[in-house]
Amino acid sequence: MRECRGRPQPVRGGDGSSRPRGVALLNRMLILRTASSHCGGGTVTERIDDQGGAFAAALRAAISERGLTLARLRRQLIDDGNPVSMATLSYWRSGDRQPEGAQSLSVVDGMEDRLGLPRGHLGALLRASSRLGPVAPPRLPFDEEREHRETEETLRELHAAPQDALRDLSTHVTAFVGASGSVERVIMRSLVQSTKGVISEVPLIDVAPIETDVMSRISDVVGGRVDREYQHPGRLLSGVVIALDQPIATGATTLFEFTETFPVGYPPRQSVWHGTSRPARESLIWVRFHPDTLPSWCEEYIETDDEHSSSMRPVHGGSVHLARHAFGPGVLGIRWGYDE
Repeated sequence: MRECRGRPQPVRGGDGSSRPRGVALLNRMLILRTASSHCGGGTVTERIDDQGGAFAAALRAAISERGLTLARLRRQLIDDGNPVSMATLSYWRSGDRQPEGAQSLSVVDGMEDRLGLPRGHLGALLRASSRLGPVAPPRLPFDEEREHRETEETLRELHAAPQDALRDLSTHVTAFVGASGSVERVIMRSLVQSTKGVISEVPLIDVAPIETDVMSRISDVVGGRVDREYQHPGRLLSGVVIALDQPIATGATTLFEFTETFPVGYPPRQSVWHGTSRPARESLIWVRFHPDTLPSWCEEYIETDDEHSSSMRPVHGGSVHLARHAFGPGVLGIRWGYDE
């Protein structure tokens, strides 16, 4: 995928195919691969213990204290982008069922905000089995056959352990754009959870803007270390495996962070995106521009099986961000350019 200055336009991909500019311009993608469980976003489970009753009791108390009706709370949640049915809220309030799955957990976060509760006040009262929920089968969020194929080949060469039980709860990507107008460094922070068994490592994939012999560099890893890295002979994709400082067992979470920089010879990048292969509870991209080089145009874009959309974004205070709850599989991105 080639970078160009000016307005967004179709370009030729690395394999000769044409598609919208920026689709292959990612920083790092968290790979969650190979699963057999079914999709469960937004499902619920029956109450079977006292912990389930604690969640319902806390929810009832908060609603009563705020003087809200369930219908009004539902309207507020929908306005915030957290759709939920009256029946579901009623089940949660009564304790007959509990939230599980990325979409429902996002609604719980929204309820905490609307009810004026500290983040995690309600979520901490969910049973461990409910917090985990079913995990959707992961799917690589790539359109082009080459990228999909070379991703699988890169993961095999890395001997990456299957990540069928890894849930991406939250990923924050912060990109710093230099005076040249291209990304100078990226800081990525991810909160992940094991839904089954023990997880000791996380593989990450990078797709360069164009074919190159230079790999980006991962440094300042917190919560783990770079254990293995590999550049695909096609010179477009590369990958690393981060070994976690502390392996996580079922229900446990871990937080890791790293910085990615781009050595001399790495192709200029004027796009940042995060791809996830199954629903993620929270995804956030924040791009911070050099004060002397604000872009002429900036847009966000979303690519899933059901949606390929983009919209122009103003750059306020030298930065722009894009956030989504319960997003995936797919790609969230921000790209920009400079008129001649």
